[in-house]
Amino acid sequence: MNGTRRVCALTGATGYVGGILQRALECSGWRVVVLSRSGAGVGDVIPWSLAPEADRVLQTSPSGLENALRARGVSALVHAAWDLRLVRRADLDRVNVQGSLRLFDQARAAGVSRIVLISTISAFAAARSDYGQTKLAVEKAAAENGGVILRPGLIYGEQPGGMFGALRQQAGRSIVPLIGDGSYPQYLVHEDDLSAAVLHALLIPQAPMVPVTIANPNPWAFRELIAEIARSQGKSPHFVRVAWPVIYHGLRFGEKMGAEIGFRSDSVLSLVYQNAHPKWNASLLAVEPRPFAAGYLRSCAPVR
Repeated sequence: MNGTRRVCALTGATGYVGGILQRALECSGWRVVVLSRSGAGVGDVIPWSLAPEADRVLQTSPSGLENALRARGVSALVHAAWDLRLVRRADLDRVNVQGSLRLFDQARAAGVSRIVLISTISAFAAARSDYGQTKLAVEKAAAENGGVILRPGLIYGEQPGGMFGALRQQAGRSIVPLIGDGSYPQYLVHEDDLSAAVLHALLIPQAPMVPVTIANPNPWAFRELIAEIARSQGKSPHFVRVAWPVIYHGLRFGEKMGAEIGFRSDSVLSLVYQNAHPKWNASLLAVEPRPFAAGYLRSCAPVR
């Protein structure tokens, strides 16, 4: 018996964003059931994967997941998982899109009443990147299931991971390749503000009819952001400007060769071809994302 304690299923808990959300949910009184490909995690874990072929390995099935969610009294789902290792559009559609659609179907069949999707600010109708377009497809399915769609910007915090963590590592080097002139705007969101938006999204009676952008509307130029991150580490890197098509095609070649680069060619398209007019509507979820202030990272632990 779960008593009156609310139960939320969470995908992606082994990643940076999912880990943040698990801690926030638990601190707010939710019992979290982790859906994990590895079967690893803290607390109650249901073996699950976006990839359909993994069902045989994990010895689970759509009906098995439905039953497991129902047995635990799960009333909400936060979907933060995304397989970032994939680079071919066909694989992205097969795993990330179709896997998400199956998950939503199983959750609703199990009686889950609220779905919250962690999408991206890179998702919009004219997106050039496969990442943006596939997230957009999952947004459509989430909306059809009455879900709340969050489009966070670049997520940061005291111990950042994900893309911000990768930028922090890059900024610590003496020479940093700069995509184009470095003027591409970056919109940031602190992990606590994203968590607050998720917690509010789980409890509001009616889901917003539009995706909610969770980011501070004041942009940082990409070069200035890298420079500030470097200053927080006591570094002053030398920037080397490289035309974005050169970086893009270089990364594409490496991906075709199977190299593990750590930065995807598709991310270059997300950076270069951004949504020129995001909707700054975080107030729909009672959140006002804080600005990324100069010097903020100086209090963070140093990168080793």
